[in-house]
Amino acid sequence: MSQSENPAPGSLSDPPQSDGGSSSHGAPEAPEEDDRPAPVATVPQLASGLATGSLSSFTFSITVPDLRNGSLVNIQQAAPKAAMSALYHWPVISKLPAAMAVDAVEHMIRSAYAQMTKTLGAQATAANMVEWRKKAIVIGSIRAGAASAFSLASVDMLHHETVNSGMAYDATRKAIVQDAGGSTSNTRWTSAQSMTAITVDEQQVVAICIYMGMAVPALQGVSLVMTGHHYIPTTYNLFKGLKRQALGNVNQAARTWIEAMGENFDDMAFHKACHTISPTLKRTMSKKPELAARFRASGHGSAAIRLPALPSEASGGKAAVALVRSAASTIAMMKVPITADIGEKLLRDLDEAEEGPAEAAACDRVVAWVNLNQQNLAFCAGVVQTVHESTGTGRNTLLAAYSIKRLMSDNPADVNRGIIFARAAAVKQRDAMEKGDFSSLSFAM
Repeated sequence: MSQSENPAPGSLSDPPQSDGGSSSHGAPEAPEEDDRPAPVATVPQLASGLATGSLSSFTFSITVPDLRNGSLVNIQQAAPKAAMSALYHWPVISKLPAAMAVDAVEHMIRSAYAQMTKTLGAQATAANMVEWRKKAIVIGSIRAGAASAFSLASVDMLHHETVNSGMAYDATRKAIVQDAGGSTSNTRWTSAQSMTAITVDEQQVVAICIYMGMAVPALQGVSLVMTGHHYIPTTYNLFKGLKRQALGNVNQAARTWIEAMGENFDDMAFHKACHTISPTLKRTMSKKPELAARFRASGHGSAAIRLPALPSEASGGKAAVALVRSAASTIAMMKVPITADIGEKLLRDLDEAEEGPAEAAACDRVVAWVNLNQQNLAFCAGVVQTVHESTGTGRNTLLAAYSIKRLMSDNPADVNRGIIFARAAAVKQRDAMEKGDFSSLSFAM
């Protein structure tokens, strides 16, 4: 199937004809990793958008943000981003239905191995072959889990990061065979078959990588929503819980194999393997509350708690609403009304906003609400802090949130007012209860 043809539902079509053997140098420039719409400029711009080296031979891409008028959602980190190395492009097995990706996992592993050997060619050493074999096991298995769980089709992929695998699915024989089309078939097929067999212990690794692969695209979506990047140090924690949960279900030999790869394992599993999947699709799926419910049902609880994703700029709004809820019962004891209805509605609007300008505007409204209510929120923080200290419980994760700590630091007088208020409420409640007055108690369950 050519690139212009419509792929069969739930399957990956053949990518554009390419041997994938060249490096990223000289290839068409990859689009920005985060392809959210650029902000609409309201003043003349000397330079804006994506600089791709179109007037030079440079192979990096860099976002030029609208720092004068841009929405916080659309302003991206401006660090240069290199194109994904051809070593990790996704070799597509022609005519393979996505639902059968797990059945064909060994061939997806071997095709990933062939892509690495094809890319480096004669420069490859024996040490490279050993390293690539391990990387291919991780990459191929993660991709099999992702493709099958999310029914990935050609439209869901970045075509500049896909290549022909030299393999095809024969529906009649129900087998993976050498692809009859494409000039790269023979060498890729031969290279894939040269990879040594997967051992019994490695089969455990394959199984657990398939399991993780079912959640990796959505977690990359969370990272993209928060930072505009698939996998960077500030979002490593998103994936650590998934890995920790997975390692609890493998034998010691498989655990040792994974741990021996060190950071290479994390880079292959959580960055390289699913990079080819459309960033737009990943961001969209990460915002769906129903996906979180599906993850809980499928045993991916560590991924479920990360959904739905919120832009990092709006995460302070979520923490602020939680802060008000936590302080509300103490404040109500003094017959002072308090709600966060407006903030809750703004967060719901953000959850439901479409990708692009609508989401940007909704995020800006959440940020504005937090800024408008800084002093009230700092007061609530003082209340929560006092109640927490009086109970003698462990670390309060809500007060440890960066956005809340910043509110408290910027508004110390209001925090102190909240502390005094909470102490007064405690005295009032104690005096009333010692007199046998329990009228302030309320149980609504």
